[in-house]
Amino acid sequence: MKEIILKLTLCLAFLISSASYGQAFSKKTLTAALNQTSGVTLDTKQKSAYNQANSDLVSGIANLDKKKLSKTERDSQIDQLFDKRDKTLSSSLGIEKYTDVKKKTDKNIKSVKRKIKLAKLIM
Repeated sequence: MKEIILKLTLCLAFLISSASYGQAFSKKTLTAALNQTSGVTLDTKQKSAYNQANSDLVSGIANLDKKKLSKTERDSQIDQLFDKRDKTLSSSLGIEKYTDVKKKTDKNIKSVKRKIKLAKLIM
């Protein structure tokens, strides 16, 4: 019986900590996380386009959080915003540079995307 209670307590603690970790995400933190290029060098024009695409994504997420959407609708909209960001980056950076950036940043972007789906964006 003690083992069952201990396991349930640990599971509950994990769920609470996961939920509290994902409660809020500031625009500044989100933008900084998205703007990391993980060692891929971009020229000034490419860096500007990269930052603009990420700023547009953050603005879109902020607008989503103002709406009262169900979790599935919100997650779907977030996926669409990330897809739009990818298309914008592909056209502005060129397919070769975009592929390099995607390879280096994909793990980070997936982590950020997962956190966003768990969180609300705070100003």
